[in-house]
Amino acid sequence: MVSDRSAFSSLAYQGYGRGLPLEIVREISDWALDGHWPELVILIDVPVELLSERMAKRDLDRFEQADEAFHARVRAGFAEMAAADPDRWVVIDGTLEKDEVAHAIRTATLTRLGI
Repeated sequence: MVSDRSAFSSLAYQGYGRGLPLEIVREISDWALDGHWPELVILIDVPVELLSERMAKRDLDRFEQADEAFHARVRAGFAEMAAADPDRWVVIDGTLEKDEVAHAIRTATLTRLGI
């Protein structure tokens, strides 16, 4: 399955971003997933300032409307989760050109699938 958000997003947004207890968010997510967490997570990392600039060009959902401090906490949360579980996570530089990001995603996916 390919998804643009996962239970790790809940941890980042609810736990790191909103300050809910991480262990509770993790336990609820684990229950909801029946223990089936994603095997591969690709994080496209972008500095908060660039993220704000990009988001200003489109309609935003309620999370995207939050202030830069919230987005900084979310980004830090994603970075912490990625660093703690490098066998599951691949971090891609989101400041690269779109075709370079796409190539990095494709390469990471094929590598992890052993293709």
